[in-house]
Amino acid sequence: MDPDALWYNVVYVLRGAIQDAGISPGKLRCMSITTQRSSFLFWDANNNTPITKIISWKDLRAAELVRRWNTCLYIRSFRLLCKFLYSITKNKCYLSGSVLRVMNELVVIRLLWVLENVPGIREKIALNQVKFGTLDTFIIHKLTNGEKHVTDFSNACVSGFFDPFVLSYAEWALKMYRIPSSILPKLVPSCGPHFGSCRIFPGFEVPILASVADQSASMFGSGGWGKGAVKVTLGTGAFLDVNTGTRPHSGVGGIYPLVGWKYGAEIAYIAEGQSKDNGNLVEWGRTIGLYNSVAESSTVAESVEDTNDTYFIPAFSGLQAPYNDMTATSGFFGMSPTTTKAHLARALLESLAFRVAQLLNILQREASDIEFDHIKVDGGVANNDFVLQTIADLTGKPVIRPVCRDMTALGCAFMAGVNCGFWSSREDLLQFYRVERIFHGVEDGVRIQVRFAEWERALERFLKWREIKEPS
Repeated sequence: MDPDALWYNVVYVLRGAIQDAGISPGKLRCMSITTQRSSFLFWDANNNTPITKIISWKDLRAAELVRRWNTCLYIRSFRLLCKFLYSITKNKCYLSGSVLRVMNELVVIRLLWVLENVPGIREKIALNQVKFGTLDTFIIHKLTNGEKHVTDFSNACVSGFFDPFVLSYAEWALKMYRIPSSILPKLVPSCGPHFGSCRIFPGFEVPILASVADQSASMFGSGGWGKGAVKVTLGTGAFLDVNTGTRPHSGVGGIYPLVGWKYGAEIAYIAEGQSKDNGNLVEWGRTIGLYNSVAESSTVAESVEDTNDTYFIPAFSGLQAPYNDMTATSGFFGMSPTTTKAHLARALLESLAFRVAQLLNILQREASDIEFDHIKVDGGVANNDFVLQTIADLTGKPVIRPVCRDMTALGCAFMAGVNCGFWSSREDLLQFYRVERIFHGVEDGVRIQVRFAEWERALERFLKWREIKEPS
């Protein structure tokens, strides 16, 4: 991804929004930013010119590094030490450390890949000529004409070298991975004046009062402010998030403790599980001819009563929790001469709901103190009735779809608006969350659970399939 193209689009959207609204930039009280969390780049500290392209959260070039680090003496020793310390102290931060695994979606491993493969970058870092940042940091840096080099806790917490238990960079991780702290942005809360002002409008400066990661913004926009709130964002990937209150979650099943947001004296933690492949699979189904458009995929799936014992495994990017297997592969399983395109479409969409159910099952096992009675959804795939109905059937929980599916944009706007006094309190925001439809479980529980179990049995055949090769 080209950083200059991203910056051009950011400016284009900002100026276009002002023009479409028919207002002057001087009328703006504040602005806010939300971005995907794990994509990053490096740029020259002297002239702000990008040194690398944007390294996407789905970039797989560091796959061999993942394998090497997960089997190296450093990581194995660290796990053993944390296991020992947890047995003595029962401190949950050590429980998380005892199952530490390096994963490709974490910033750290792709950052190391850059340091190993971009000629001369370590030499430039030694001369303090390099800055690093995720997309929020880069955009804020550009909006403020290079004045600010910051990131908030919700964006930093997926780096792999941030400690959510103490809200700071983990010195042990920086030393173990040999990451120079000089390139890292300053850590700041999600709301406040520390982001500086947007200076792209001549003669006007617009305060940037909030910057928050996409899933945290979605949770905030959905009104998930209290412990136990659950939302699922069904976008390119699927993200299950639950508000765990003022303490980070610790577990061993692949649900990770993250910072939701911090503003003022308040801090909210979320526990998150994810499946990297979701909306991209629905689009892929269209490209191979299972249906003519993404919009009709639900109708095609509902045109047959079942999948004719066919199952689909959604693992174009490997499988995340509870398997954490980046070598897993995708495919249809159990096809017969009577299998039709409608059966395949139903199997594909069903698999997306099955992955969400798996994540919820882990959450309920690991966080028994978390109680919830409904699931809020947002994102593009939330338009798909079949997927949402299947989630409701599987979980037995009502699935709530709002009128506005883009909770990420709303959430960051709400955060800045409350911070600047545009709204007096968060309760004022509840009026903006309007429900379009609630999906209640209607299918026989035994039947759907049997299909789910058979799908999980089929999935086992697709694990540890791809061979990771050393780069030539």
